[in-house]
Amino acid sequence: MSATLSLTEVQTLTALRNFLLAVLPANTEVIRGLDNRVPEPQGANFVEMTPILRDRLSTNVDSYTDAAFIGSIAGTTLTITSVSTGALTVGSVLLGNNLAANTVVTAFGTGTGGVGAYTVSPSQTVASQIIAAGVKSMLQPAKVTVQLDVHGPASADNAAIITTLFRDEYGVTAFASSGFDVTPLYTSDPRQMPFLNGEQQVEERYVVDAVMQTNPIVTVPQQFAAAVSLSGINDVA
Repeated sequence: MSATLSLTEVQTLTALRNFLLAVLPANTEVIRGLDNRVPEPQGANFVEMTPILRDRLSTNVDSYTDAAFIGSIAGTTLTITSVSTGALTVGSVLLGNNLAANTVVTAFGTGTGGVGAYTVSPSQTVASQIIAAGVKSMLQPAKVTVQLDVHGPASADNAAIITTLFRDEYGVTAFASSGFDVTPLYTSDPRQMPFLNGEQQVEERYVVDAVMQTNPIVTVPQQFAAAVSLSGINDVA
């Protein structure tokens, strides 16, 4: 089963875009860069976001979560009758004897983590037995840099607003309200870089690098030992 990621690039850019839309004047559009065959926004002032760097901030921080149940599968329905430890989630990978490879919980039924019914894939028949759904989670803190191309007659003023509020408690609070694990760190100083558009006309543009910390977690299935059997070995001289 492929790994899952708790915080995607799209979510990181969503947090940044929400901040920009909240602090810039009305009708200032914020778009993602690197789109082919897409015209500029109709408004005179807009901001284009382009991710350019992702730097690791530390070594991985690993954690483990065990989950074990008694259950059976009939077709695509998993029925859990008792819980030993942990909880199921949508996306949990199930491990156990006679289970098909990459068996995944795709939806809640009457169960919401414990006893109850769930939808799984692929379809199969498994008699009542121990079913595990443990995971290993690996946190990799990262410093993400997004280039902001601030276009339009108000580009200098808008760049000043961005760099002031981004590196302030105001910005930290605004990002926290996004619901994503993204925190603003600092920005570069705005630099004027005039833009030559498709009509070969020069447009005003300031460029700012916005630097944020993200804390994405990669999760993979992890088996755990339910019991350990020990036996002695005679030490023969």
